[in-house]
Amino acid sequence: MDWRLKALAFRALDFPGGNWAHYLLQRHVTRTWPRPTKTLDALARRAKEVVDRYSVHVGGLPNNVLEIGAGRDLAVPLAMRRLGVETVTAVDVNRIANLELIQHAADHLLSEQVKFASWKELESFGVHYLAPHYVTADDVKVDCSCSNEVLEHVPVEQLVVLLRALRNVTEKLTVHSIDYSDHYARSDKSVSRLNFLRYSDDEWRPFNSGKQFVNRLRHSDYLRLFEEAGFKIIEESSMAGDPAYGLEVAEQFRHYDPADLFAIKGRIIAA
Repeated sequence: MDWRLKALAFRALDFPGGNWAHYLLQRHVTRTWPRPTKTLDALARRAKEVVDRYSVHVGGLPNNVLEIGAGRDLAVPLAMRRLGVETVTAVDVNRIANLELIQHAADHLLSEQVKFASWKELESFGVHYLAPHYVTADDVKVDCSCSNEVLEHVPVEQLVVLLRALRNVTEKLTVHSIDYSDHYARSDKSVSRLNFLRYSDDEWRPFNSGKQFVNRLRHSDYLRLFEEAGFKIIEESSMAGDPAYGLEVAEQFRHYDPADLFAIKGRIIAA
């Protein structure tokens, strides 16, 4: 599908009830929900990476974890419970989690058979879902916080506030995986995963809808924002994409080093 048409479709979903309409499209048209077992397994590995990095840098297992942007099926929180994390708090700015999808993920990810007929049963299991919710400095403190390909969807001014709040509630370690690529390239293979770097902010704005918003920050921007929020970077890495598309970037991006500019994924671990 041409990425411009997809951008137009996302723009059409920016209305009251758009979240529900988006879910119905994903469920019955694109059929991306429920997630396939391959994706659930990948998310389980991501949960294990968070727990493993905590073990390396702090020692042992976190008693409680906060996940930012947990999504519709809470797959990462469920996987963390299976790994032995006592409680996981999952937050979203919109209430999009769905008990049917959570059950689908649980049936695959959990070694024991657990039924979630209500949110109360999910909470009794050790997964607390808060949505709509914005993290603040007054939230309950946790050993570890994390996110999985979420921060790139947060506008810069909100990201500054979020990171400062995370600094206040995270007592030991924060772990984040970030996707720096053009998300429209996932469904339109005719364009580079760095295609959006061609455009200035003004040129990109019509394509940057609420349902598919990306802030286009580069790896160095995130490192700076984490440090400005009061975090100390412990580990950081990025993976370069392939810029071999005759890509001419917009002027606002030309001051970045190529390795930074053309990164498509990154990980930041801080304390």
